[in-house]
Amino acid sequence: MSRGMKLYYDFMSQPSRALYILLEANKIPYTRCPVALRKLEQKTPEYRANVNRFGKVPCIVEQDEGDFRLAESVAIYRYLAREHRLSDHWYPLADSIRQARIDEYLSWQHLNLRADVSLYFFHVWLNPLLGKAVDPDKTERLRRRLSEGLNFFERVLLQDGSIGPTVTGGDTLTVADLSAACEIEQAKIAGYDPCLERPRIARWMATVRAHTNPHYDEAHRLVYMLAPEHIATPTLPGAE
Repeated sequence: MSRGMKLYYDFMSQPSRALYILLEANKIPYTRCPVALRKLEQKTPEYRANVNRFGKVPCIVEQDEGDFRLAESVAIYRYLAREHRLSDHWYPLADSIRQARIDEYLSWQHLNLRADVSLYFFHVWLNPLLGKAVDPDKTERLRRRLSEGLNFFERVLLQDGSIGPTVTGGDTLTVADLSAACEIEQAKIAGYDPCLERPRIARWMATVRAHTNPHYDEAHRLVYMLAPEHIATPTLPGAE
Protein backbone atom coordinates (compact mmCIF):
# COMPACT_ATOMS: atom_id res chain seq x y z
CA MET A 1 0.00 0.00 0.00
CA SER A 2 1.34 3.41 -0.98
CA ARG A 3 2.22 5.70 1.92
CA GLY A 4 2.66 8.70 -0.38
CA MET A 5 4.19 12.13 0.05
CA LYS A 6 4.12 14.55 2.96
CA LEU A 7 4.45 18.33 2.58
CA TYR A 8 5.79 20.26 5.56
CA TYR A 9 4.79 23.90 5.17
CA ASP A 10 3.56 27.14 6.70
CA PHE A 11 1.47 29.60 4.68
CA MET A 12 3.57 32.47 6.05
CA SER A 13 6.39 31.02 3.94
CA GLN A 14 6.40 32.17 0.32
CA PRO A 15 7.94 28.95 -1.10
CA SER A 16 5.53 26.88 1.00
CA ARG A 17 2.60 28.62 -0.65
CA ALA A 18 4.04 28.08 -4.12
CA LEU A 19 4.56 24.35 -3.54
CA TYR A 20 1.12 23.92 -2.03
CA ILE A 21 -0.49 25.58 -5.07
CA LEU A 22 1.62 23.48 -7.45
CA LEU A 23 0.67 20.20 -5.77
CA GLU A 24 -3.01 21.11 -5.63
CA ALA A 25 -3.16 22.39 -9.22
CA ASN A 26 -1.59 19.15 -10.47
CA LYS A 27 -3.73 16.92 -8.24
CA ILE A 28 -0.67 15.19 -6.77
CA PRO A 29 -1.69 13.18 -3.69
CA TYR A 30 0.05 14.23 -0.49
CA THR A 31 -0.49 14.66 3.23
CA ARG A 32 -0.49 18.16 4.68
CA CYS A 33 1.92 18.60 7.57
CA PRO A 34 1.68 22.20 8.84
CA VAL A 35 4.69 23.59 10.71
CA ALA A 36 4.19 26.66 12.93
CA LEU A 37 7.06 29.02 12.16
CA ARG A 38 5.81 31.40 14.85
CA LYS A 39 6.52 28.66 17.40
CA LEU A 40 9.90 27.82 15.82
CA GLU A 41 8.73 24.25 15.25
CA GLN A 42 11.09 24.07 12.28
CA LYS A 43 14.07 24.53 14.60
CA THR A 44 13.36 21.68 17.01
CA PRO A 45 15.83 18.78 17.16
CA GLU A 46 13.02 16.39 16.19
CA TYR A 47 12.16 18.33 13.05
CA ARG A 48 15.79 18.64 12.00
CA ALA A 49 16.38 14.95 12.58
CA ASN A 50 13.21 13.59 11.02
CA VAL A 51 12.21 16.12 8.36
CA ASN A 52 14.60 18.88 7.26
CA ARG A 53 18.19 19.07 8.49
CA PHE A 54 18.30 22.73 7.46
CA GLY A 55 15.53 23.66 9.89
CA LYS A 56 13.29 25.30 7.30
CA VAL A 57 10.08 24.92 5.35
CA PRO A 58 9.00 23.74 2.87
CA CYS A 59 10.14 20.15 2.74
CA ILE A 60 8.71 16.99 1.25
CA VAL A 61 9.10 13.44 2.52
CA GLU A 62 8.53 10.62 0.03
CA GLN A 63 7.51 7.68 2.20
CA ASP A 64 7.45 5.26 -0.73
CA GLU A 65 11.12 6.04 -1.39
CA GLY A 66 12.48 5.05 2.00
CA ASP A 67 11.41 8.33 3.63
CA PHE A 68 13.37 10.33 1.08
CA ARG A 69 13.52 13.92 2.33
CA LEU A 70 14.00 16.90 0.04
CA ALA A 71 14.26 20.55 1.03
CA GLU A 72 14.61 23.78 -0.98
CA SER A 73 11.66 24.70 -3.18
CA VAL A 74 13.62 24.91 -6.45
CA ALA A 75 15.00 21.39 -5.97
CA ILE A 76 11.49 20.18 -5.17
CA TYR A 77 10.03 21.78 -8.33
CA ARG A 78 12.53 19.91 -10.46
CA TYR A 79 12.00 16.65 -8.60
CA LEU A 80 8.23 16.88 -9.00
CA ALA A 81 8.59 17.59 -12.72
CA ARG A 82 10.72 14.45 -13.16
CA GLU A 83 8.94 12.05 -10.83
CA HIS A 84 5.32 13.18 -10.52
CA ARG A 85 4.31 14.20 -14.03
CA LEU A 86 3.50 17.85 -13.54
CA SER A 87 1.63 19.43 -16.41
CA ASP A 88 4.52 20.07 -18.77
CA HIS A 89 4.12 23.84 -18.93
CA TRP A 90 5.20 24.25 -15.30
CA TYR A 91 8.73 22.97 -15.94
CA PRO A 92 9.10 21.55 -19.47
CA LEU A 93 11.69 18.79 -19.31
CA ALA A 94 11.68 18.36 -23.10
CA ASP A 95 12.31 22.04 -23.89
CA SER A 96 15.87 22.85 -22.86
CA ILE A 97 15.67 26.57 -23.75
CA ARG A 98 12.42 27.17 -21.89
CA GLN A 99 13.71 25.19 -18.93
CA ALA A 100 16.90 27.24 -18.92
CA ARG A 101 14.91 30.49 -18.75
CA ILE A 102 12.97 29.16 -15.76
CA ASP A 103 16.21 28.11 -14.05
CA GLU A 104 17.73 31.51 -14.81
CA TYR A 105 14.92 33.29 -12.98
CA LEU A 106 14.87 30.86 -10.04
CA SER A 107 18.63 31.32 -9.58
CA TRP A 108 18.38 35.11 -9.89
CA GLN A 109 15.52 35.64 -7.46
CA HIS A 110 17.28 34.44 -4.30
CA LEU A 111 19.57 37.46 -3.91
CA ASN A 112 17.25 39.85 -5.73
CA LEU A 113 13.46 39.79 -5.62
CA ARG A 114 13.23 37.32 -2.72
CA ALA A 115 15.81 39.26 -0.74
CA ASP A 116 14.20 42.62 -1.60
CA VAL A 117 10.81 41.52 -0.30
CA SER A 118 12.09 39.56 2.70
CA LEU A 119 14.36 42.29 4.03
CA TYR A 120 11.55 44.85 3.89
CA PHE A 121 9.01 42.44 5.38
CA PHE A 122 11.25 41.44 8.29
CA HIS A 123 12.26 45.01 9.16
CA VAL A 124 8.88 46.71 8.81
CA TRP A 125 6.43 43.99 9.91
CA LEU A 126 8.24 41.30 11.89
CA ASN A 127 10.64 43.42 13.95
CA PRO A 128 7.86 45.26 15.84
CA LEU A 129 6.28 41.90 16.73
CA LEU A 130 9.63 40.84 18.18
CA GLY A 131 9.90 44.05 20.19
CA LYS A 132 12.67 45.46 18.02
CA ALA A 133 12.90 49.09 16.97
CA VAL A 134 12.19 50.03 13.35
CA ASP A 135 14.81 52.44 12.03
CA PRO A 136 13.11 54.97 9.69
CA ASP A 137 16.27 55.48 7.64
CA LYS A 138 16.72 51.75 7.15
CA THR A 139 13.03 51.43 6.29
CA GLU A 140 13.44 53.99 3.53
CA ARG A 141 16.58 52.31 2.17
CA LEU A 142 14.85 48.94 2.08
CA ARG A 143 11.75 50.46 0.52
CA ARG A 144 13.85 52.02 -2.25
CA ARG A 145 15.57 48.68 -2.82
CA LEU A 146 12.23 46.88 -3.03
CA SER A 147 10.81 49.49 -5.39
CA GLU A 148 13.82 49.33 -7.67
CA GLY A 149 13.67 45.52 -7.73
CA LEU A 150 9.97 45.49 -8.61
CA ASN A 151 10.48 48.18 -11.25
CA PHE A 152 13.17 46.01 -12.85
CA PHE A 153 10.89 42.99 -12.64
CA GLU A 154 8.09 44.89 -14.39
CA ARG A 155 10.28 46.57 -17.01
CA VAL A 156 12.71 43.78 -17.90
CA LEU A 157 11.58 40.36 -16.69
CA LEU A 158 7.88 40.31 -17.55
CA GLN A 159 7.65 39.37 -21.22
CA ASP A 160 4.55 39.40 -23.40
CA GLY A 161 2.92 36.08 -24.21
CA SER A 162 -0.47 34.94 -25.44
CA ILE A 163 -1.95 35.04 -21.92
CA GLY A 164 -0.33 38.36 -21.07
CA PRO A 165 2.99 39.10 -19.39
CA THR A 166 4.81 36.16 -17.79
CA VAL A 167 8.28 35.75 -16.34
CA THR A 168 9.55 33.77 -19.33
CA GLY A 169 7.08 34.84 -22.03
CA GLY A 170 5.37 32.08 -23.96
CA ASP A 171 1.83 30.78 -23.79
CA THR A 172 1.66 29.36 -20.26
CA LEU A 173 2.65 29.95 -16.67
CA THR A 174 5.68 28.20 -15.19
CA VAL A 175 7.03 27.58 -11.71
CA ALA A 176 8.96 30.84 -12.17
CA ASP A 177 5.67 32.77 -12.28
CA LEU A 178 4.24 30.89 -9.33
CA SER A 179 7.37 31.37 -7.23
CA ALA A 180 7.63 35.08 -8.08
CA ALA A 181 3.96 35.81 -7.38
CA CYS A 182 4.12 34.17 -3.96
CA GLU A 183 7.22 36.18 -3.10
CA ILE A 184 5.68 39.48 -4.19
CA GLU A 185 2.43 38.85 -2.29
CA GLN A 186 4.43 38.88 0.96
CA ALA A 187 5.14 42.60 0.61
CA LYS A 188 1.45 43.37 1.10
CA ILE A 189 1.58 42.26 4.74
CA ALA A 190 4.12 45.02 5.40
CA GLY A 191 1.81 47.60 3.83
CA TYR A 192 3.59 47.77 0.47
CA ASP A 193 1.41 47.57 -2.64
CA PRO A 194 3.52 45.97 -5.41
CA CYS A 195 0.86 46.65 -8.04
CA LEU A 196 0.63 50.40 -7.45
CA GLU A 197 1.72 52.20 -10.64
CA ARG A 198 2.94 48.87 -12.05
CA PRO A 199 0.21 47.79 -14.50
CA ARG A 200 2.17 44.86 -15.93
CA ILE A 201 2.73 43.37 -12.49
CA ALA A 202 -0.95 43.92 -11.68
CA ARG A 203 -2.08 42.11 -14.86
CA TRP A 204 0.43 39.32 -14.37
CA MET A 205 -0.51 38.69 -10.74
CA ALA A 206 -4.18 38.61 -11.70
CA THR A 207 -3.36 36.03 -14.37
CA VAL A 208 -1.39 33.81 -11.98
CA ARG A 209 -4.24 33.97 -9.48
CA ALA A 210 -6.92 33.24 -12.08
CA HIS A 211 -5.07 30.23 -13.51
CA THR A 212 -4.39 28.65 -10.12
CA ASN A 213 -7.52 29.40 -8.11
CA PRO A 214 -9.07 28.32 -5.81
CA HIS A 215 -5.71 27.08 -4.53
CA TYR A 216 -4.00 30.48 -4.87
CA ASP A 217 -6.56 32.22 -2.66
CA GLU A 218 -6.51 29.38 -0.13
CA ALA A 219 -2.73 29.62 0.18
CA HIS A 220 -2.86 33.42 0.48
CA ARG A 221 -5.84 33.73 2.82
CA LEU A 222 -3.58 34.70 5.72
CA VAL A 223 -1.70 37.21 3.54
CA TYR A 224 -4.96 38.87 2.52
CA MET A 225 -6.13 38.95 6.13
CA LEU A 226 -2.91 40.54 7.44
CA ALA A 227 -2.52 43.08 4.63
CA PRO A 228 -3.89 46.58 5.30
CA GLU A 229 -7.38 47.12 3.89
CA HIS A 230 -6.21 49.68 1.32
CA ILE A 231 -4.11 47.05 -0.46
CA ALA A 232 -6.54 45.03 -2.55
CA THR A 233 -6.03 41.54 -3.86
CA PRO A 234 -5.36 41.26 -7.62
CA THR A 235 -8.36 41.76 -9.91
CA LEU A 236 -9.34 38.67 -11.83
CA PRO A 237 -9.50 39.09 -15.63
CA GLY A 238 -13.05 39.89 -16.65
CA ALA A 239 -14.10 40.86 -13.14
CA GLU A 240 -15.84 44.17 -12.57
